[in-house]
Amino acid sequence: MGKAGVYFVEVISLILFFTASAVANEKEPYRQWINVSNAVMDANIKDVAVSKEDPDVVYIISDQAVYMTVNSAKSWSELLSFRATDNRLNTITLSKDANTVFVGTKDGLYMGMDRGAKWERIFRGIGELENVVYAVSVNALNNEIIIIGTMDGICHTKDRGTNWSKGKNIHAHTIVTSIAADSSHQEILYDCSSNGVYKSLDSGLRWSRVYELITPEEDYQYLFEDEDEDISQIIEVIKTRDILVGPAEYSNIYLATSNGLIISSDNGMSWINTGSAGLLTRNIKSITIANNDMLYAATDRGVFRYVKDADRWQALTRGLSTFDIRSLDSGTYRGSDKQVLWSASGNGVYRTPGQAVSFISGENDMTVEEALSMFSHEPALAEIRQVAIAYSEVEPEKIRKWRKAAAAKALLPDLRVAYDDAKDWQSSTYFYKDTYEEQYLKDDDITRGHDKGWSVSLTWELGDLIWNSAQTTIDARSRLMVQLRDDILNEVTRLYFERKRMQVEMISSPPADFMSRMDKELKLQELTAGIDALTGLYLSKRLGRK
Repeated sequence: MGKAGVYFVEVISLILFFTASAVANEKEPYRQWINVSNAVMDANIKDVAVSKEDPDVVYIISDQAVYMTVNSAKSWSELLSFRATDNRLNTITLSKDANTVFVGTKDGLYMGMDRGAKWERIFRGIGELENVVYAVSVNALNNEIIIIGTMDGICHTKDRGTNWSKGKNIHAHTIVTSIAADSSHQEILYDCSSNGVYKSLDSGLRWSRVYELITPEEDYQYLFEDEDEDISQIIEVIKTRDILVGPAEYSNIYLATSNGLIISSDNGMSWINTGSAGLLTRNIKSITIANNDMLYAATDRGVFRYVKDADRWQALTRGLSTFDIRSLDSGTYRGSDKQVLWSASGNGVYRTPGQAVSFISGENDMTVEEALSMFSHEPALAEIRQVAIAYSEVEPEKIRKWRKAAAAKALLPDLRVAYDDAKDWQSSTYFYKDTYEEQYLKDDDITRGHDKGWSVSLTWELGDLIWNSAQTTIDARSRLMVQLRDDILNEVTRLYFERKRMQVEMISSPPADFMSRMDKELKLQELTAGIDALTGLYLSKRLGRK
């Protein structure tokens, strides 16, 4: 695809984005995401789980570590690490009181007690496939009952992992990616798997398939034939990704797939595909419910909200530095009834502010601290200035190196090497003398015209130790470099703060019409490109756009 094609795709994406924005209503205005990954060592976040009892308590996992915050992401603590091992973390689930944490990994199920202060492995499957845990469900009324989904079916325990049993009536080599319980009847479970949706009426003992994928399950057989297949990547191949059951008063079952969202309103007896208007991709990886049956989807193109009455989607991507969203969860804000969304992404963990930020009405009750924190994931001005200096090669250290080199040169001698050929080295008439006689040879030099010799000389200019003439040239070059550096720093500083003002303006006073929104968005991209030109695309690379 040529440059013109790329620009065309970008413009179309912007048009679709703003078209989706137009359907936002007053009950659920657009939200602004805040990067809250400070002090988290890993950028590649795979899953997030929010405590329903204390929404300030949130857990996240990367490939090899578990983190927790108890103050709504002001700080994070690392609870468990598998670094320097080949183990990989897949999913994280909390007990109802969030005091017990369950982490499904490539090497079994781990349980963290006392908010992750103490860990133990409570499940290890029979064989490599069953050992990989992708899904965990904990009974809300009895946390001794745990159901897990593996690469080879379902296992369940009634005594918190002391004894495990295999779920019955599930096809062999069924990869289970998600398990959800009916909030009103904890014994009723649904799972989504590589060959459809299964339902259990007895807490996971027996299962029956209530939705079958159109693609035959044999199509997944090759996943188990290659011994070198990276099982941590197999989940990307599965078409069914996530399942959840809505609140009791709605009783909908939602199934997230690689081809969109599917809903059942009759306990799994029939399923309906939802529309895709406003959805920039049908590849849905995770779903969550907040604000009384409002459904949100994590995709490879950002976060979207499903507007059920209109059967269309809204994009919620402002503030995200990456569109690669892996997981979503929701909670409330500081004891209020305001909903907060959390997202795990390929570039950190994000959450929405403690209130909805409207990009339609312009109403905004954010604090200055919350507004500024929306840009905490972006590089600071000092970082941008430092990169601009290095990229332009006008750093002050360069001038100091010039001066040191000039001073060192004064200590080096002037070396001269000469070679003489056909020179007379015996040119005197005095040949030799001893105590008995002395001989004088006149015009009888036998070496004339046949002499050869080398000469080496070293000379120092001692005055250069006090003042080197090269310093004059360096002074002139340094004045030009300082002027160039000041020009670059002034320009990158101007672009940086102009871009920041544009971001704040788009949040605090969002334009109401489409063309105004498009104009501001393009202006923001222009300012970003200006900074990229002075830093070698550094800003876009940091934001994950290159």
